[in-house]
Amino acid sequence: MKVVLLSTRRLPPAYFDTVRADLGGRPEVGLDVVAWVPPAGPVDGLVESFTLIGPGRMPVEIVPPAVPADSVSTPAADAEAVPADVSEAAKAPAPEAVADTEAATESVADTEVAAIEVAAPDAVAEPKPAPAAAKSRPTGAKRVVKAVQWRYRRLRRAGGKVLPRSIKKAAPIRKLTANRRGNDLSKNYWARVQSRPDVMKVVDQADVVIALDAGSIWAGWQLGRRMTDTPVVLGIPAARRELDRLVGAGNG
Repeated sequence: MKVVLLSTRRLPPAYFDTVRADLGGRPEVGLDVVAWVPPAGPVDGLVESFTLIGPGRMPVEIVPPAVPADSVSTPAADAEAVPADVSEAAKAPAPEAVADTEAATESVADTEVAAIEVAAPDAVAEPKPAPAAAKSRPTGAKRVVKAVQWRYRRLRRAGGKVLPRSIKKAAPIRKLTANRRGNDLSKNYWARVQSRPDVMKVVDQADVVIALDAGSIWAGWQLGRRMTDTPVVLGIPAARRELDRLVGAGNG
């Protein structure tokens, strides 16, 4: 039996084990997911398929490369790699060599400073970049459109500043804003579902379709109108009842 989950929220991988348990723990039930956002982690082996139709990328499980056993060095091996007959005198440079090196370094530094002091008066200032050409102002109809857009943005900013914070954060205003965003997401989700042949193929093969959240309800309602023989429900409990009914009718 195939169960298709419609979701617009980020689902953790552990959620799919919970769904299987809530659906009765039937091993013959396969889960296919049509999601707007990628999951919170890799879902390989947890679902039959996970189709991402919104922004983002699917997470990939990163496996660290295996390190060959012979390439791992140990303190004992490092100690054996150093010859035992190397004397401490051979490891450290002689005092005379250190003194000669310091003297040569000081001489080179004095020469570079003198060269910089001599060349500084003769340095030529870098030319300044030429100013960019001024953009031409719009004329005719474009000028009218730009003026209207500018006034609209100015009024919108002024309205946002004048409106008290208590009104902006009021429950009715927040509810209206959330509903508007939710309606936009629902319509975008449904538009992407019906425009993807691979998604519609997965849905057509489903025994039960579940809308998991408010953003996928509109898509579920549209699919329910088209697929009269396939149960399209909201939430896991309703899907459990439909699966029990299908198994009792001998369709499982």
